[in-house]
Amino acid sequence: MSPQRYLADTAAAAAAVNDFSAVLAEAGPVASAAKLVALAPRLEAARARTSSIADRLDAQTLEDRRLEAQREKAAAALDEVIVAMQLVTDAATAGKPVVASEAAGRYATSVSSLRSLPAG
Repeated sequence: MSPQRYLADTAAAAAAVNDFSAVLAEAGPVASAAKLVALAPRLEAARARTSSIADRLDAQTLEDRRLEAQREKAAAALDEVIVAMQLVTDAATAGKPVVASEAAGRYATSVSSLRSLPAG
């Protein structure tokens, strides 16, 4: 993977995570089951896009050791974000507000961890 491809993929991943966050924010502080079910397809689309980018990041390596170490950490953190996205999406699809709220907390924590990583 070239450094430019890595930077493009990380920017695309950030955009996909931001899209998921924006859709999730539409649920409001106390989402109804109906609202969650309505948002579920858009949550899934953002999750799937993030997952596709993560697969690329996981599958390739960089020659530059510093960037490769950074890629490994970012890929692992992004994988945790995707797990949390899946939990949120599953709860939304099932119309389970309490479960969705708990999953959203895990999602927020994983995104915070991802964003705390040093930038390239």
